[in-house]
This record gives sequence, C-alpha cells and structure tokens, in this order.
Amino acid sequence: MRLKTILAGLVMLLVALGATVVAIVKSTDFNAYKDWVAGQVKAATGRDLVLAGNVDVGLSLSPTVTVEQVTFRNAEWGTEPAMLRFGKLTAEIELLPLLSDKIVIKRLILSDADILLETNPEDVGNWVMGSPGGGSTAPLPHIGEITIEKLSLRYRNGVTGAAQRLDIDQLAAQSDAGGAITFALKATGDNQPIQIDGVLGALSRFASGPLPLDLKGNLGDLTFAVKGEIREPAALDGIALDLSLAAPKPVTIAGITLPGAGPYRLAGNLTGEDGAFQLRGASGVVGESDFTGDLAFRPGEQRPYLGLRLASTKLNSKDFGLEPVLSGPDEGPADGRAFSAEPWVIPPLDFLDADVAWTAQEFNHGPYPLKNASIEMTLANGKLTLTSVTGNLVDGRFAAAGSLDSMQSPPPLLARLRADEVAAGPLLETMGLASVLTSKNANLEVELAGPAQSLRSLMAGANGHVTFEAGRGQLQNDFVRLLFADLFSLISFGGSNDASQVNCLAARFVVENGIAVSRGIVLDTPGATVLGSGQIDLRQERLALHLDTQSKQINLANLAVPMNVGGTFANPSVTPDALGAVGNTADFATRAADIATLGVLSSVTGLGESKDLGPDPCNAALDQGAKVKETSPGQKIQDGAGQVIEGIGEGAKSIGEGTGETLESIGKGIGDGLNDLFGN
Repeated sequence: MRLKTILAGLVMLLVALGATVVAIVKSTDFNAYKDWVAGQVKAATGRDLVLAGNVDVGLSLSPTVTVEQVTFRNAEWGTEPAMLRFGKLTAEIELLPLLSDKIVIKRLILSDADILLETNPEDVGNWVMGSPGGGSTAPLPHIGEITIEKLSLRYRNGVTGAAQRLDIDQLAAQSDAGGAITFALKATGDNQPIQIDGVLGALSRFASGPLPLDLKGNLGDLTFAVKGEIREPAALDGIALDLSLAAPKPVTIAGITLPGAGPYRLAGNLTGEDGAFQLRGASGVVGESDFTGDLAFRPGEQRPYLGLRLASTKLNSKDFGLEPVLSGPDEGPADGRAFSAEPWVIPPLDFLDADVAWTAQEFNHGPYPLKNASIEMTLANGKLTLTSVTGNLVDGRFAAAGSLDSMQSPPPLLARLRADEVAAGPLLETMGLASVLTSKNANLEVELAGPAQSLRSLMAGANGHVTFEAGRGQLQNDFVRLLFADLFSLISFGGSNDASQVNCLAARFVVENGIAVSRGIVLDTPGATVLGSGQIDLRQERLALHLDTQSKQINLANLAVPMNVGGTFANPSVTPDALGAVGNTADFATRAADIATLGVLSSVTGLGESKDLGPDPCNAALDQGAKVKETSPGQKIQDGAGQVIEGIGEGAKSIGEGTGETLESIGKGIGDGLNDLFGN
C-alpha cells in the first residue's frame, strides 16, 4: 500500500507540474521575447530580423511556433532593404535536438513570401551571412516537411545586371533521414507555367556543398531532365550535370526565343568551373537539322562568349531562322527597280562574342545543297566575320567569305564568293539568278564591298570585281532575243527552237563606286563570236554595252552588225551601231583580243599581229589574260582598281570541254538575284 500511495503521489505531482507549465505557457506573452530572438539572429547572421506580427506557441511534445509579418534585412550592399518578407510562418519544432544545439523542424508552412537573391559586382551573394566579427555562416536547420504557398523568388546578377523572377504557386517538399529533399513544384516564370519534380540534397548542402540533384520537369512546352551535383552551390561552381532538353515548338528562355520552328532536342554533360560552362558530348536536333559536338559559354568581362564546335549530317539554315531571300518579279521592289531600297535593319552585334566551327555532310541554304560543307565564323566587338564557307556544289567546288561591322554607320559589308567547275544552271539558281544558261562546268568569282543599308545602297557604293566563265552548253533563246536582238539568227545558228548552242562564255567586270566596267565579254557560238565592252551603272541601273560580232557562216555574214545595249535593267534596249559596223574585216581579231584583255593581249603575246583568235576565243583570250599579274582581291577593293583575274585562263581551259544540260525557264531577275546574295 505504501508503494501505491507513493506512485499515486508522484503522478499527482507530475500532473500538477504539467498543469503549472501549461498555465505558465498560456500566461506567457511570447511577443515579449521578439527582441531577444531578433538579437540572437543578429548575433548569428549580422542582419536585422523584424517580427512585426504576433508570435504564438502551441504546447506539445513538438511545439508549434507561428509568427506573422516577418522581415529579414538584406546585405548592406543590397539593392533593396529586405532580403526576405513573409506574411505567416508556422513551424513544428522537436524539443530534444535543441539540447544538442541543433534545430530540427518537423513541419514548416510558409505563405505570402517574397525572397530576393542577388549578387554584388564582386559576384558575392546576399545569402552569404555571418556576424560582423565572426564571418561564419548562419546554421541551417533540418526540415522534415515544407509546404509553401504564394512565394515570389527574385534573382538579380550584380555583375551582368540580369534579373529573373519565379512565382511559386505551390511547393511541397519532404526530407528523409539522410536529409535528401523530395519535392514537387508548381510555379510561373517568364509568363510560362513551370512544373518540377525531383530530389535535392539536404538543406545544409546548399551552403557547404556538394549538392546532388535529380530533377525532371517542364518550362512551358520545354521538358528537361538534370542529374548530377554542384560542388559549390553558393558560388554556382563545380557543376557536373547530365542534361537533356526537348520542345516541340519555339519557347522563350531568359528572354531568348529558340530559332526556327522546331522541334528541338539537346543532350550532353554540362560542366562549370570558375564561371565558364561547357556542354560536352552534346547531341541535338533543331527542325530537320542534327548536330553533335561541344558548346562553351562564359560571361566575359565585357560581353558573354559562345563557342561552338559541331558536326551535322544534315544542316538547314531555315531551321535556325535564316530563310533564303526569294527572288523573281513577284518579290521585286514595287517601284520598278531591280535593286530593292527596303532598309536593312542591322542591330549592334556587340551583345555577344562567338567562335563557330561547323561541318555538315549536307548544308541547305537555297535550291541546291552544299555537300561536305565547312563553316567557320567569328563575332567579336560587334564585327561578324565569315571566315569561310566551303563545300561541293553539284559536282563542283564552292567557297564564300565576308564580314559585316555592325558598329559602324553605315555598316560596311564585304562579300567574297568563288565557284569552280559547277554546273551553270544550279550555280546561277544558287545565286538567285535566272537559269538562262546550262553548262556542265562554270567558274564564278565575286568580290564586292559596300554600305549595308539596303541592296540598292550596297550596289550604288560597291567596289570589287565579278568574273564568270562557262564552257560548252546552251543559252535560252528568250534571253538571246532580249540581249542580242537582231543578232539572234546568227548566234542561234545550229541550235534548237528553245536554246542556242554555246562553245564558251566569259565575262569580267571591275566595280568602282557602283560602276561596273567591262574587262572583257566573250561569247563563242557555232554561228559567231561576240566580243563585248562598256559599263553597267549599278547606281542608276542602266546599261551601256557595245557588242562586236564576227560571223562564222558566210551566208549570215551580213547579220554581224555591232550592237549597243542600253536602257535600264527593267527595260533594256538593243539597237544596231551603224557607225561602228566592221563586218568580217581582218581587224576583228585584234579588236576582240584588245577588248577581251584590256588591250594588253597584243603587247604580251603578239596575238594582235596574227589577226587570229583561234578556234576557241574564250580560251585564247583568257589564257593570255591570265599572264598579266594583278594584286590580291582584297587589295583591289582597297585600291578601287582591278586587273585581269589571275588564274582565270586555266579555269577557262578546264571548262572549254564541258557539255550542255537541259534548259530551265527564265523566272528570276539579275537584280533580285543579288538580293538573295546580299539581302540576308
């Protein structure tokens, strides 16, 4: 009986003590301790904590603390006074861990919160905290479950000035015994819905690292998966992540919209060290284009840098938003001119530096693909330099290069293009020109420089040269009638109803300040040899050419009358030159040679004394003209002058044996074709 009485007494004592504790807790105003709590936070973090609302405590083995209207001060260098604000916070805290100086929150419910994360110009985050003298980081609690409703998370980069915002509608997270956090997030960012599910490392890892993560989700129509770890998450350094992205159509990420129409796929290993990021072993798809290789990105001191080293089996420029400019009467300027005056909008390109090396088994930009293509280009200080584009066009070789300095006004444009042994029809169509000529082999060399304000401005201020050669083939009769008028019967001798036979065709023009001066036009057909001279005014789009003809058919000799080609590109006129008629005199060979080689052929070769151009006037004239030394193409543009194209004679020899191909109809104009070359 005595033991029973003692136990009963102990129970009564414990009940009395419990009742006393409850009475004390209920009678205690915890708001009186707000200053003490704020002082403890100040000592631990060096920042002020303001508890403007009520503080309530619910008594149990896991007490519940509810606080309202809380503000946590930002770093001294912060752009706003508060780093964190929230309307209400409820935390269920375990008591026993407090005895070992640990904070274990069993459940945390947060609502109506606003968090500002930012870095200063030295790239130090405002989340790095410590007491004024201690410099230690604030201890982070272990949290079992988190529920968040209506939270705005804002980030500002103090180095670049970039700002982003994430509005969280709902976040539910739960940590296991090891601290790993499993969570589900629904939010809105950049006006797009966001949903993320996955696993993160313990909350303490956000400060000390390494932070493992395994996430999947979507940003609007973009789906993604990320798995790996970040060694130093506070500094966003030591990144090693497997990344994959996919989207069926264009999406906008951080203000950047994906080019083309999609779909998009990208996968690779993302690494980041010392502010430089690389995507190694990348593979992806943009529309019909595919690629593999490496991508590099770093912020840079003045502007970001992007480096691409990629290879594709198929690469189409339209998949990246670079559609070829259409040519033809329907797409020409409405004022009846050949060259459009529509202004080119060229923004400053100093927002990024880039270095691109891209190879492709097939590169499409226009009607014919470039096989085994190689593209190299750089962007530095606002100047875009196309180092080279090379590849096989049909059965020949194609190369292009150029530059555009967007930081000058107007931006100067330099374009170089060369094609060797390319079928004439596809070559002309690739340039956006009418396919009036078919020939198995043709050579083209173009180098032009001018102001990139509009196509009309570029042509009006152009300097450079244009050279074209073609071997045996056919000319459309519609074009022959248009350009040669009364000479049609002579030139079309031996041809068909649709086309005239051509043994060879060659033309050179040197362009100075918008005036293209002929350095020789040679057309040889079974019926006649035609030599041209004169100039083309690209500024006013006017023609001023003279054609001399030598008949190869005695019964048609009376048709070999010199012709003047005048008028405009849109309305050319062809009239006989009665005063300049020379018929089939012996002087034709000398005149032809001098026209074709700027008068140097006679003095260099003595061909003028022989009065004989031989069986192949194009090869003979151009072969001898090739012996005249000239400066480099770049020097010619700088000097505003030009000589006979070096090496062109060998090219003419190689095309002299070409054979003809099937003709295609005239559908595009020369002026609109130049728009395709320079208008993009």
